[in-house]
Amino acid sequence: MKGDEGEVKYAVSSWIYGGDNLETIFDRLARYGYDAIELEGEPERIDRHRIINLCRTYKLSVSGIAGMYPWPTEERDLAALDRESRQKAVRYLQSCINYAHDLEAPLVIVVPSAVGKVMPLSILNGDKAMTHWDEEVEQEWNLARDSVHQCVDLALERGVILAVEPINRYETHLVNTCSQAMKFIEPMDKKAVKIHLDTFHMNIEEASIVEAILNAGPMLANLHVADSNRQAVGRGHIDFKAILQALTKINYPGVLSLEPLPPVPNPYVAMKIDRYKLMRDQIARESIEALKSLS
Repeated sequence: MKGDEGEVKYAVSSWIYGGDNLETIFDRLARYGYDAIELEGEPERIDRHRIINLCRTYKLSVSGIAGMYPWPTEERDLAALDRESRQKAVRYLQSCINYAHDLEAPLVIVVPSAVGKVMPLSILNGDKAMTHWDEEVEQEWNLARDSVHQCVDLALERGVILAVEPINRYETHLVNTCSQAMKFIEPMDKKAVKIHLDTFHMNIEEASIVEAILNAGPMLANLHVADSNRQAVGRGHIDFKAILQALTKINYPGVLSLEPLPPVPNPYVAMKIDRYKLMRDQIARESIEALKSLS
C-alpha cells in the first residue's frame, strides 16, 4: 500500500496510552519507526505549541485529530435531542477543526452519535417504546447529519477533512457500517466530508473488510488498525495482507493509524489501567513490525 509519497505511513492514536505524558508517547513512536501521531481530540487540554515543538524534536507529523465522544456526555453527542447540548457538540467539533488546522493535521474523526449510547435517547429514557425504534433512529440520524453539516464551511475554510467513522453496534446505534457512513455523508461536500474506517469495527459489522474498503474507494480518508480482538496486529485473525492489497487498489493516500487496546470493555479507560502499562511499548513495536512485514 502506497501513500502520496510512495511509502506506507504509520501512526498511533495517542488516546490509547492513557496516563502517559506526551513526550513519553512521542519518544515511543519515534523509537519504533512511526511517521506520525494521531492526537486525542482535547483542544482545551493539550497545548498546541508543545505539540509543535515535540513534532520538531521527534520528527513526527500529526496525522489527524481523534474526536472524543464518550457517553453519557451529551454535550459531545452530535445526535443529542436537546438543542443546546447538540450545539455544544457542534462547537466541540469546530474546536477540533481549528485544532487540526493549527497543527497542520489533515482531518478530524467524527462519530455521529456518542460512543456507548446504543439506542435512541427517547427509548433509553423510556419516553418511547422499542416499537418506535426506526422513527427515533431516523430522527437522531437527521440531527447528527445536520450537526456535521454545520461544520462543513469551517472545515473547507481550514482545509480540514471531517472523517465520519462507523462504529460497531455494541458501542453505538447510529452508523455501524461503511455503507451507512457513505449514505450519511451523501448530501455533503465531498471535499470536506469523507470516511474513516476501523479494522476492529469492520471485523464485527462488515461481511467483508476488503469489500468495504473497496466500496469506500477514494472517500476513505483514514484507517484505524487493530486486530480482531482489538489488540496488536498479529494477535487476532484479521487478514491484514488482504487489507493492504485493497488499500493499494484504491490508491489510499492516508496513514495506517494503530489503535490497539487491552481486553477491557470500556475503550476510554482501557489504557489508563496500571497493569497494562507494560503493554504500551510492546503493542507499538509488535504492530508496526507485523505491518511492515506485509508491506
